[in-house]
Amino acid sequence: MISSGHFLGYLVLLLRGAAVTLELSLGGLIIGSLGGLVLGLMRRSSFGGLRAVAVLYIEGLRSTPFVILLFFIYYALPLALDLDIPPYLAAISALSLNCSAYMAEVVRSGIDSVVKGQWEAAYALGFPYRRVLRLVILPQALRIMIPPTIGVYVSTLKESSLASIIGFVELLGQGMAVRESNVGRNTTDILVMVALGYFIMCYSLSLLGRHVERRTRQRSRVAEAGGKLGAAVLNPSGV
Repeated sequence: MISSGHFLGYLVLLLRGAAVTLELSLGGLIIGSLGGLVLGLMRRSSFGGLRAVAVLYIEGLRSTPFVILLFFIYYALPLALDLDIPPYLAAISALSLNCSAYMAEVVRSGIDSVVKGQWEAAYALGFPYRRVLRLVILPQALRIMIPPTIGVYVSTLKESSLASIIGFVELLGQGMAVRESNVGRNTTDILVMVALGYFIMCYSLSLLGRHVERRTRQRSRVAEAGGKLGAAVLNPSGV
């Protein structure tokens, strides 16, 4: 067990590592979400070539362990291209690519879950495809996409811990560094703090997702109630 005086100093290092973990995972999530949106739309494209590229990318990345992707970017790609890739760039690239593959399926399933009549009604009003997607389909699909999106985000946050194996120092990397500097001591408390840090971050993200989901459902109910009230006012006879 590490003494309390040393433990407080190591706690500061762990908090810095947690901040780096959040920065790394947030960057991967933002880039991966944007990429997933593009790939999800490509997956539903009427052009066979775009669909084929999207399917190949999505299925290939989802079938590849994240650690293999990370090793490929950090070790194999520099040898093939004769360049140097820093650990941070390799880690955020791997997280973004992996996240985009899973988010693409979330986007596709969210869009497919919107009833076909919504498309037909929007086209009947003369809207082009882009306006139908932006104004009618995506707002409805987003409500359905929230739960699986949070799952992808939590998974990406946990996978960011693997960046430590290529020398990038985030929360787990800081914990392992503390262990190595305290050889011969019981460092179980440090490992418990690292695990607790990941739990707090992942659980907080899950709670945020539930809150957003509840608020979205409440707004949907209010909008539906308003629509029914408006219809009743305009047609009081119900005919």
